[in-house]
Amino acid sequence: MSNESIDTVIGEDISFRGSLIYSNTLKINGNFKGTIQTTGKLIIGESGEVEADLEVGVLLVEGKVKGNVNAKEKIELKKPSELIGDIKTPTLEVQSGSKFLGNCSM
Repeated sequence: MSNESIDTVIGEDISFRGSLIYSNTLKINGNFKGTIQTTGKLIIGESGEVEADLEVGVLLVEGKVKGNVNAKEKIELKKPSELIGDIKTPTLEVQSGSKFLGNCSM
């Protein structure tokens, strides 16, 4: 992840509610509730907690996500991530130590 550019970061001390629409890369280290729509990449950091329905290009989860996810390209679950919800994606990568509870459509 160090080689890629992260355009925006929601820090650990931030709680945000609402709708986000963007096209580049966003990393969430804080708390978010609502909806997120992007053609870009969404990264949920280890300290990140998201309760939202997500429409993304790529989703990388290291923290916690509760909600349904539709990813156009890929979903990556990295240790110690936790995803609760139904997902739809053409590619799914689950690292040992990650938790997923829901249905998957590929």
